Amino acid sequence: MAILSPMGVRAGHFRATQATAEAQGGWTRNLHRHRAVYVPRGPLLLVSFDTMDAHLNPAPRRPWAWDLAETAGWSHLGLMTGPRNDWYRQRAVFDFFDGLCDSGFFHRFDDVVFYGSSMGGFAACTFVAAAPGARVVAISPQSTLLRTCVPFERRYPMGLRHGDWEDPRYLDAAGCLQLVRSAVVLVDPCHAVDAAHVARLPDTRLAVLRCPHMGHRIPHHLAQMGGFGGLMREVIEGQGDRRGFARHLRRRKVSASYHKALIKAALARGHPALAGQVLARYRRLPDAPPLPHLARRLRLVANSA
Repeated sequence: MAILSPMGVRAGHFRATQATAEAQGGWTRNLHRHRAVYVPRGPLLLVSFDTMDAHLNPAPRRPWAWDLAETAGWSHLGLMTGPRNDWYRQRAVFDFFDGLCDSGFFHRFDDVVFYGSSMGGFAACTFVAAAPGARVVAISPQSTLLRTCVPFERRYPMGLRHGDWEDPRYLDAAGCLQLVRSAVVLVDPCHAVDAAHVARLPDTRLAVLRCPHMGHRIPHHLAQMGGFGGLMREVIEGQGDRRGFARHLRRRKVSASYHKALIKAALARGHPALAGQVLARYRRLPDAPPLPHLARRLRLVANSA
């Protein structure tokens, strides 16, 4: 029978990561349902947070952006999650970041960047309050799950159920981002709920990079276009700009996953003619697999019009 760690990860799946961190002078911490992994390298510290499905990744388990930080030579503090997605809303995690703040841990580095996507983006935008003056890079983050603050958010009832939303620490990105040096947020402006969360964030020192029609799966679409790691390295190191990001987005013109998302969006908004045009362009892409389900759905919509 597989032995599980307190965070629900098979112990063997994590052992190689722990050994790598300790061999480089780092450490790991068990945080009830979560685990922290620290690897010291360069003067930039990346603080990353797992996404919701990270526990499904094959062994060995690595924190979000592990390869990116290693390639770039950044120091890396990765927060890993187990199968109960609680948005990192656990007292052990709050106490951990309080302790890092009180000990002056973040002052050891020239630059500190908190990074995550979706649930991890929420964590990046809130736990950054433990390191005033740090930077944030977040993809499609939730600002909070508190219904009193975001009545439009109905996607993640398990996050409310599994997390501690009574402790006031690190509770709402709208307040936690007040003391950051800068924040870069990637979001689909056409995704109503994600855009509403970003609209709650303080616009001082906030840069919003628009990823239209990519929905909530922006990392997936950017990865399909190629060069995702290089793009995020530029953003995290503060070297990118809107013009460079826009140039990268032009790759979507030859991205099969982006065309599929655009077809679905057009159908959902009642524009079958536009969906048909995009489907025709999709079929001209090299090595694009057939889409019989979408083609059939498009015919049904067109025939019923």
